[in-house]
Amino acid sequence: MTHNENKICYYIGVDVGTQSARASLCDASGREHATSTCPLTVYNPLPDHYEQSCAEIWEAVCGVVKDVIQGVSVESVCGIGFDATCSLVLVDSTGKPLSISLSEPENNTCLMWMDHRAERETELVNQCQSCVKDYVGGGFSPEQQPPKLLWLKKHLPDTWSKAAHLFDLPDWLTFQATGKTVRSLCSVTCKWGYVLERGGWDTEFLKEVNLDDLTGLDKLGTSISSPGEKIPDGLSDQAATELGLLPGTSVAVSMIDAHAGTLALLRYAPSPVCETLCIISGTSTCIMALSETKAWVPGVWGPYQGAVLPNIWLYEGGQTAAGSALDHIVRSHPAHSAELTYSKLNSDLGDSLTDPALHTRTRDVHVIPDLHGNRSPLALPWFRGMVSGLDLNSSHDNLLTMYLATVQGLALGVRLVIERLKLHGLRFTYISVCGGLADNPLYLHVLATVTSLPVLVPSGGNMMCIGSALLAQCAAENCSPTVKLESTSSGADYVSYCLIPELVKFYDQKFRVYRHMVDDQLKYREMMKSDN
Repeated sequence: MTHNENKICYYIGVDVGTQSARASLCDASGREHATSTCPLTVYNPLPDHYEQSCAEIWEAVCGVVKDVIQGVSVESVCGIGFDATCSLVLVDSTGKPLSISLSEPENNTCLMWMDHRAERETELVNQCQSCVKDYVGGGFSPEQQPPKLLWLKKHLPDTWSKAAHLFDLPDWLTFQATGKTVRSLCSVTCKWGYVLERGGWDTEFLKEVNLDDLTGLDKLGTSISSPGEKIPDGLSDQAATELGLLPGTSVAVSMIDAHAGTLALLRYAPSPVCETLCIISGTSTCIMALSETKAWVPGVWGPYQGAVLPNIWLYEGGQTAAGSALDHIVRSHPAHSAELTYSKLNSDLGDSLTDPALHTRTRDVHVIPDLHGNRSPLALPWFRGMVSGLDLNSSHDNLLTMYLATVQGLALGVRLVIERLKLHGLRFTYISVCGGLADNPLYLHVLATVTSLPVLVPSGGNMMCIGSALLAQCAAENCSPTVKLESTSSGADYVSYCLIPELVKFYDQKFRVYRHMVDDQLKYREMMKSDN
């Protein structure tokens, strides 16, 4: 399909998140005309094992795409783009996804990003001397693919022997859509150890970490393209039928979901891209900083070259448990009830979320919400959450205090990442936020005050879908995302949150407590080592 500048064109952005698949039908300005969401099942058959079904994911994708194109002609759909979590999919020589599960061998074929079964393998991978580690903040995480691959090789040898192609989930989606085994520079750089400035795949690294059977590179991928490039031939006949679109419709090289959200936030940012810190929140939180220069920031993933924009370096911090941590703290409290929402909790805290008295009720209650490890800047998968100030109170008022302290802990964790980034030369004018926490004004007020940076929340819908739709537009028009950012930036309305001056000292004090609690947990681990 060729792109006709004289006709109305729509672009579909597909976002496969942790708990749902979503699609948006967007116009050339990024405005959403239709949206659809379908829930996804997350299986947790064993501790630290998180799995999904590729069949369910693709069925959900087809359903939401068909939903959003109702009422428009398929001829007006000029392109489709995909983003997804950085989960792992292995397929055999026929393209069939293979089991990654010890307990559900037929159904579960997607090893999720949040799966931490490979913590031991992570330690083994990080014992290597390869400079590849330098490009992931000094060491790999169990959320990244080399440790997961090593686990699969050891524990599921039948799957390993049958695997013909290894995909990040975003690349598997484009494989489903086109039949092409193109990999995204975004995925292979951020999750697989591909280093563009050092020639790409490092076979010596693969040998050193006992993945030497991948050194032929066919399974990892030899066709690496930048996000937004057009995949040759577009939609396959089969995928077109399943999605309700025309064969040959332009398909863009994919992106990881948080990176697509970053692209959309940057499209509407009022400041230059390298001065905007992007926070993409959901089950986890990704804290994304860009720079024209390379730096080594310990404990922060990167530097990643070209993962979001060509010739720009990405630094990716994050919190493995963010929305999920808040949900857990609130739902596990004795006073929780099914009808409670975060909006209701906020209103119960007080009439004004900027009232200093509302915030200072946690003067003696402090929470570190790292319930699933610390992604950055500690880069410690075994790190855990902490609470100081527990008592016997199980009232609704105590639930409000615990909720507020957890929100504060999430914001203080962001500040810890920002301080690490600033220490290595990065500077920011704004924070731009999207995702679940962007709908919580309490979090946004706290974040602005904790970090002393204005916090912006763009209006306009699902930023991940909008980012993927932008990739689709780039593929259809054969242009770089940079061109679109330059031509459409500062075009969105947004809500701005500024610091609360009366609370700056209070949150500085809370941050000092936060850092002491972090240091204390590290000391506890040393004290409890078996050889002490």
